[in-house]
Amino acid sequence: MGGAVRVLAVAFVVVMSALTAVASLARPPSALSHPPVGNPDLSLGLGRVRTDKNCYLPGQTITITLKNVGSAPLIYSSTPDFEVENDTIGTVRQVRDWQMGGFHLDPGASMTWTWDQKWRAWDSRGSELHKGLYVPKGLYTVLAEALVGVEIVEKLEIAHARFTMGDCLAQISAGDDISAMEGATFQFNPKIQITGNATITSVTWDLNPNVDSNGDGNFTNDIDLAGSNPTYAFGDNGVYPVTMNVRGFGSISGMDRVAQDAVFVIDSSDSMAWRDPLDYRKGSVKDYVDWMVPDDRGAVVDMDSFGHLVHGDRLGMDYARIKANVDTIDSSGGLYLASGLFVSLYELRDFGDSTHKWIVIFVTGAETENPRDPFYIPRAIALAKDLGVTVYTVGLSIVEPDKITMMKKIAADTGGKYFNAALGSNLRKIYEDIAAEKNTSQGFYFTVRDTLSVVVGNVPPSVAIDSAVPVNVTLRVAGEKYHDVTLVLTKDGTEVGRATVVRMPGDPDLQAATLGVVKFDIESTYDARVVYTPLDDPVNGQPNGASPAWVILGMADGTNRSFHHTFNVGHPDTWVWELHDLEAAVLGRSIGLAASISDPGTDDVTIKWDWGDGSVNTRTVFNDGVGPDPFPSPWGAPVALTEIVAHTYAASGSFRVQLTVTDDDGGTTALSFTVTVS
Repeated sequence: MGGAVRVLAVAFVVVMSALTAVASLARPPSALSHPPVGNPDLSLGLGRVRTDKNCYLPGQTITITLKNVGSAPLIYSSTPDFEVENDTIGTVRQVRDWQMGGFHLDPGASMTWTWDQKWRAWDSRGSELHKGLYVPKGLYTVLAEALVGVEIVEKLEIAHARFTMGDCLAQISAGDDISAMEGATFQFNPKIQITGNATITSVTWDLNPNVDSNGDGNFTNDIDLAGSNPTYAFGDNGVYPVTMNVRGFGSISGMDRVAQDAVFVIDSSDSMAWRDPLDYRKGSVKDYVDWMVPDDRGAVVDMDSFGHLVHGDRLGMDYARIKANVDTIDSSGGLYLASGLFVSLYELRDFGDSTHKWIVIFVTGAETENPRDPFYIPRAIALAKDLGVTVYTVGLSIVEPDKITMMKKIAADTGGKYFNAALGSNLRKIYEDIAAEKNTSQGFYFTVRDTLSVVVGNVPPSVAIDSAVPVNVTLRVAGEKYHDVTLVLTKDGTEVGRATVVRMPGDPDLQAATLGVVKFDIESTYDARVVYTPLDDPVNGQPNGASPAWVILGMADGTNRSFHHTFNVGHPDTWVWELHDLEAAVLGRSIGLAASISDPGTDDVTIKWDWGDGSVNTRTVFNDGVGPDPFPSPWGAPVALTEIVAHTYAASGSFRVQLTVTDDDGGTTALSFTVTVS
């Protein structure tokens, strides 16, 4: 655009647009274009723009989508539009005529444009450039933009994305943006199409663009997940850019052979003392290292009861040191095959060069009795396939059919070969075969990537209070013989227990009836009704005699709460005895509570008890046990804790107790109930 544009609009739209413009323009330009990663101000909208592919063949229609991944509307003075730029030739698609008027894009809503790859640009004199022609091949950036402001408007970049036009070995999309709740598992569903002479070797995912785990200076190529359709769950709410990296091999005639990253996993168990007493395995591996050429890299894993990288040396081109590391391999200890495989695969995953061929040369007698191997070896094979690692297995004096079958499967499932080196002297020929195969491959490894947004919503804490007090309820009757007394216990008006005593000659304690342990929920009301029915019972010569009765509440600490009443045959008004609000007697003036608190998010939680008598207890439980979580903090553990509290009231009465639990993202859950204390 040239100068400022003056806009008249409906008052409501003008006010909203003005607020948006002030809020936006008050921040530095970088904040306008690139909101902080994973830091969605949940009171604002947040725009993301994507193309439907990473790469387009000449003339293919390009679909561009702007989506609001925030939780409030995006509000502008114009309808958003898009421009396309190239670092060399400048803007090739311009917006010349803005559609003015208040515009808002609701949370989760999107708008889509298409572009036919043709020029739509003008020079400073207003002359159209290259009208009707396709733009050249190259790397381009699409910018979603809109106007903000009232009388004086400014062009605002909402978001941008990059794509390529030209010869595409693979066209990919990481899939649709994903919406999920914190702690909930979701699945990635990418789209991958081979359009050139290429094969895909691995699909991996970088979950955190703020961290460069492998230290190569690229913050979007770490391997946090592997596989075409992995699942994951973020532990905190936020907007997370996730980058899919697709690694492949493109064949080109006449090109030099591809460099290799080779990890040598060498058996150092005590079985090597008789399977390879002359250490042929070490000499042959060193011969293989001698065949490596600059850009080839190697590392050595010592495998016995567990696998470890010798001296911690990463993949490198110091071939003398690699051979020295091979010389440290001994012949002692047990054997854990899966451990050696995983250590080698993790080395390639975290430190492998994505432009190299990744191989593992697995040299072992396979004499394992580790009970974990049958479970973990299939997992190691799956990881190797996901990473695109080829495993060559070398058997040392293996004659057992089951071990040979296992070694063949490891190789076959990962695209490698099995070599049965019954004698260590044959290893040289094996490595010559491997080297010859690698040295005749022509082509190059490539990586293409696409980024999607995972929008994670907050889940408030779940709270459950165990307010039950275990009480042993007993009915004891003495006095007049052969009369019966029945106790009925109710909770909130509903019967929960019944016991009857028929007074017989003998010790009343031995004739007492119990309801067993009843859990008194202090949120409820408990009443007892005790009924004496002498008229239908045999008379024991004392028709006017008395029958004392006790309702005894036995507490967990060994103390009792006892209630007494005397029934009399001659006084019918004594035949029904009612006890109310027994929970108050159970509690006294002190109550103890246990609250189970959980949150699928990796949140800090603040716990507040309001006891209803003016007393309030508050404490914050930090997820990491140290201090407040940063935002976002998706990598910790879900909340799961039990809060045990006690409170003593100064006076009897009924009090409203409220428990409020709030996570560090504002999610709140509150429970309240009334307690009666005596």
